[in-house]
Amino acid sequence: MNARFVRRLLLGGAVCLPFVLAVPASAATSGMSLAEAVRYALAHSPAVTRQEAVVAQAHDTYIKQRAATLPPVTAQLQNTSDKSNNLQGNFAQVGLRQQSVFSQNTAQIGTQYTLYTGGLSVLQKLVAAEQLDSAKADLRKIQNQLATDATTDFYAIATKNNTVEVDRGDVTYKHALVQIAQAKVNAGVAAAVDVLQAQANEAQSRSTLVASANDAQSARDALAQLIGAPLDTPFAVPQLVAQPPLPAQPLDALIAIAQAHRPDVASSKDALSVALLDRKTLNQDLFPTVQFAARFGNQFTPTSAGQTSICTFDPKLCGGTSTAAARGNPGFWELGATSTFSLPLIDYGLRKANRENFDQQIASARSTLDQTDEQVAVDVRLAYRAAQTALAQLRYTQIEVKAGVESARVARLQYQNGLKALSDVISAQQTGLTAQIDYYNARVNYVDAIVKLRVALGIYDAESAVADLR
Repeated sequence: MNARFVRRLLLGGAVCLPFVLAVPASAATSGMSLAEAVRYALAHSPAVTRQEAVVAQAHDTYIKQRAATLPPVTAQLQNTSDKSNNLQGNFAQVGLRQQSVFSQNTAQIGTQYTLYTGGLSVLQKLVAAEQLDSAKADLRKIQNQLATDATTDFYAIATKNNTVEVDRGDVTYKHALVQIAQAKVNAGVAAAVDVLQAQANEAQSRSTLVASANDAQSARDALAQLIGAPLDTPFAVPQLVAQPPLPAQPLDALIAIAQAHRPDVASSKDALSVALLDRKTLNQDLFPTVQFAARFGNQFTPTSAGQTSICTFDPKLCGGTSTAAARGNPGFWELGATSTFSLPLIDYGLRKANRENFDQQIASARSTLDQTDEQVAVDVRLAYRAAQTALAQLRYTQIEVKAGVESARVARLQYQNGLKALSDVISAQQTGLTAQIDYYNARVNYVDAIVKLRVALGIYDAESAVADLR
């Protein structure tokens, strides 16, 4: 094989090298996008389902407590029937006989409301409302964490897929080097050890490709398991990772936004409100209990209609006068109120123990709120700096890719002209491949940092945090 043929092979390598180094990640296939994956996870995650059950239970408790603070209005239809024989009854002592057949119909609308001591029912309603808000805040926190985890796993697939493509290009390039080394050996311009070295590097690249393909499949399985989807679910991983901008607000403004909107802060505030409301129930037994009742309706006794009253049988019962039983069907109304006041004289230290307990719970809730505010500030600082760092690394890896590709190209030309050994070409080419992987990883790290920053701010829900990422 002549030197002219060797030069054609080397020129072919010169064309192949930039193409291999610049190969993009695999094209997105039809499948589940990131937004769809997050939406699916929210609908199928056991953690979300459990917290939704907690929210539903808290909502039911709140509705019951709210109903207890309002007077119930009920409608009632009642029929009373009685039939007896040879029964003297309660009126025998006054010379009257109980009717053997008796019936009475009552139709009424009424209410009965109890105003508990110290407005206890109102306080219980407020406590239930705060607990409901706390449960909703915890649900948001779980959903946001799920969105963050799904984003990390989704772009892990993109990273692994890109690594597979790079490793596949590396195998192609290493195989071309084997052919070039063999041609140089046949032409008598290189030692046989170059072929062995090129073959060893090709085998190593093929082994790396097998491992990368396995890692990519494992990443897809991990995401499917996280969102509760079947393991064979396809995911539409994009070729180019989205690069949303950093927030325009300064860091202090971002911290203030987070402290005003984060669900964990809201949950801590609700816990403090509950502790303060519980403290107000300490003296509820020193207030009276008032029961109100009101009703109106109609009552009719068919068996008594047309009969004479007891005054007809014994005028003495009516003051010596005899009157006929009232006829017709008049309506009725009734109002009533009962007030009860109890003053505990000796409680054996119960009130003091309750007060100390309530005060300690309030102090604990305040401490938790302060700690949560501080943790939110730390989270935003870390997330913001991580995003800034990832953006800076992204810019540097762009330079790294350009320099790595150019370095590999120059090394190939030097090897072609006998100025460098094959090992130098392989090292330069490996540097270029590593630069490409670093660049793609930097893009993934940046978008992942942006999503974490959005979640840390608390102004995005789980779906909107990834809605613009394609």
